[in-house]
Amino acid sequence: MAAATYSTNGLSLAIPDGNAAGVSSIITVPDFYDIASITLTLDISGAFNGDLYAYVRHDSGFAVLLNRVGRSGSLAGGYADTGFSITFDDAAASDVHTYRAGAFTLNGNGQLTGTWQPDGRGADPELSLDISPRSEFLSDFNNAPVNGQWTLFLADVSGGGGQSTLNSWSVTVNPVPEPSTVVMFVLGGLGIFFLARGSGGRRSS
Repeated sequence: MAAATYSTNGLSLAIPDGNAAGVSSIITVPDFYDIASITLTLDISGAFNGDLYAYVRHDSGFAVLLNRVGRSGSLAGGYADTGFSITFDDAAASDVHTYRAGAFTLNGNGQLTGTWQPDGRGADPELSLDISPRSEFLSDFNNAPVNGQWTLFLADVSGGGGQSTLNSWSVTVNPVPEPSTVVMFVLGGLGIFFLARGSGGRRSS
């Protein structure tokens, strides 16, 4: 089975400025198979990136996508860029929290582009820094069933930076491979072989 993408577009969902209650968006997946790995795309426009906190939850899985990007001991407010048009991938080269520490690009709307590791910091957004431990990654969904509700939560946790807007998001899922026909045939044959040996494969004395 090939990778499948589940998405929602044209949301124009306002993220209230300075309101930790935030907003949520849900994608419901009707399919039934287990997850090998996922990536997630996010399109947010409008305001101060360093104010934003975002996570995705599904079943028992949980991953922190953004946690006050750029916030550090020397930059309490985080980065002042205006949005994201990015893909999150655990295997990406760089941590989104510190994207200005290396090579990065902004599009014409001032949004960060490219593919980045999720922030992964489980710290309270009021306390999150670049040095905070990272443990909340997309790999938390690996081997879980894909079906059901995927919930994206976003909050602007620091007022005065303007209002951001969630435009769209999507989840791309790589399924756990199903056993091939050849493997199933071999395993089935071995089962028949051992059953025969156990029940009638020996001559009586």
